[in-house]
Amino acid sequence: MKRFYCTYFDKNYLIKGITFIESLQRHERSDYILFVVCMDQFTYQFFSQQNYPNVKLIPFENLEKIDNLLYQSKSTRNLVEYYWTCKSSIIYLLLKLFPEIDAICYFDADIFFYQSPDPVWNALENHSVLIHEHRFSKEQSQLIMYGRFNAGFAAFRNDRAGMEALTWWREISIEWCYARLENGRYADQLYLNQFPSKFQGVNILKHIGSGVGPWNQIQYQFSKDYQGNTWVNDYPLVFYHFHSFTFVQPEIIIPSKYIVNPFTMDILTHCFIPYANALLKIIQKVRQIYPDFSDGLLNEKMINDQRMFIALKSSRQRIAQANVPHQLISIDADWDCYASPQFRQQNTTIDNKYDDILPIPTGKKQTPPDLILDQAEFEVQKGNTAIAIQILMKLIDKWPEYYLAYNDLGIIYWKAGDKRKAFQYIKKAYELNSFDVKVVKNIGNILINIQEVKNGAKHFYSLYGKISSRFDHSGYAS
Repeated sequence: MKRFYCTYFDKNYLIKGITFIESLQRHERSDYILFVVCMDQFTYQFFSQQNYPNVKLIPFENLEKIDNLLYQSKSTRNLVEYYWTCKSSIIYLLLKLFPEIDAICYFDADIFFYQSPDPVWNALENHSVLIHEHRFSKEQSQLIMYGRFNAGFAAFRNDRAGMEALTWWREISIEWCYARLENGRYADQLYLNQFPSKFQGVNILKHIGSGVGPWNQIQYQFSKDYQGNTWVNDYPLVFYHFHSFTFVQPEIIIPSKYIVNPFTMDILTHCFIPYANALLKIIQKVRQIYPDFSDGLLNEKMINDQRMFIALKSSRQRIAQANVPHQLISIDADWDCYASPQFRQQNTTIDNKYDDILPIPTGKKQTPPDLILDQAEFEVQKGNTAIAIQILMKLIDKWPEYYLAYNDLGIIYWKAGDKRKAFQYIKKAYELNSFDVKVVKNIGNILINIQEVKNGAKHFYSLYGKISSRFDHSGYAS
């Protein structure tokens, strides 16, 4: 059966919206339609010039023309409050206008899929409404005042029970939807607290990997398997809600502008860096059409001593000149973290671990970097690739000519599916030592696997001569 999705955004969320669309395209294996309600003319014109498969555009002004009740509320609240008000009405109108929709999933535009949304649809099966809890961490439990449930996702079936709940939510949101706590109400979100007791057929999404966000992330462990899939505890990460994710500039990002939301290195590595990289690719695409596009991308006044931020390494010199008090921590080959108290180093123990193994006691047969490399490889064996990466990155910082660390980083990223980074690190290892058999084998294997057979053979023959028939194209030497 065809699946239906919807979202809405204006030009200030264009980059995030496109990134959401493309993440859904990558991971949705079923036949589907995504309704994109364009909240301004620029957004509609942009998408009209593109050819996104499975996307159906709806100009929001067309919906306002047929929904006088919604339109009348516009003058009684600010733009953000009006956008919140629109959510339930947009879902309602789509179900009315397109009766072929059996059920529809709404997602905020700042959500990003990491794996198939199948767990969401499985939870909706045999139910009329599906909502999900914030699942606040213990230290963020005070935020429950803003709602047990998060309004960034909701699903409704086009049946009696589903439409009854949706109609009530729409009407009460039009009546009152403001950015303040008042008489048990907040925006359109606190109304969801009443769904389980007030309506039939309501299910609560329990899958831990669905609905991860800055309000619950600190209580989970994040990891990546060798197939490149991201996990939250023992669950695959399905989607993350990047609420309060803020661009300072395209290459400088505040993961969350709310300092009550804490972060660890594994959260940055497994959730935020993939999202940031995806966003940067979309910015490049959009700027090929609109070179000066900057809506939603410039918020330079947001940086302060309390907010941590991440930045491309190419920005290091410029940031250093700004003399920010943040602690500089390398994340990977491309990104740095500028840590504030919002960043929890003690949760990953990476820096402490590094300090513990330096300096190395005298009398060891191995050199200090060899011992540190052993520690990193031990973490890989335990499945702690995020910790291993951090140890190796610090090893490189201390001994930048230690080629084996680059070799191990290349292997980790190759097994994680990041071929670009894998080649970058293996190439560096080869440049530092082109006589090490396993490094030559690894760079040859990578080049051949990415179809650069000629270059792969060149590196291989430099050591092995004409014995290519014995070359194992699938093996990597660690």
